[in-house]
Amino acid sequence: MNTPLTAALFATLCATGVQAEVRLTLPDEVRLLSAGQGHQEGPQLVLPDGMNQLLVQYDGVEESRSSGESDRHFRSSPQVLRFEAAGTALTFGALPHGSAQKEAFARQPGFTLQNALGKGVPLMQDAMVVNGLQIGVDWGSKLAEYNRSGGKVALVESLGTPAPGGEALPAGTLEGELQRLFRSADPALQRRFIGWAANQL
Repeated sequence: MNTPLTAALFATLCATGVQAEVRLTLPDEVRLLSAGQGHQEGPQLVLPDGMNQLLVQYDGVEESRSSGESDRHFRSSPQVLRFEAAGTALTFGALPHGSAQKEAFARQPGFTLQNALGKGVPLMQDAMVVNGLQIGVDWGSKLAEYNRSGGKVALVESLGTPAPGGEALPAGTLEGELQRLFRSADPALQRRFIGWAANQL
């Protein structure tokens, strides 16, 4: 299968892979449910340049004052965040202190992002409605379902529409379809596919 088309597709897929251009530091109070197109490295989330979408949950903890009591957790509903950034380091804005403020924030979370210079980054946010227990939930699938249903901050990607970090190809082309599938895969699957494709050249 050593053809010019295969070589071109492989080069295109490598070029459209996740670029570690944006690093978002995750505070202890923000629980990452789905990294979207990014991946986590310790307390940081590495994201590609361009439009990104995350699924997070606020989990403010009020430590107990005695060993016989459990810590109190103030958890929000899952929150979908969408923002655009490139070549920068980001942090979450100030989060509440004290049980009353944490409880209020958990009921109505309002996250903010800022860059290394302390300048705010435009951020869109929407609550994800999840019924029943949230144990063992596949949050990546939930986020994909949210996008398919056209949520307020959904990332809409289709053939002929640019995906974050790349330019679209004409709808219906084989290369365009491969790019769409590649971008929708998680980083581990992308790496496995690149390894497989390299052996086909």
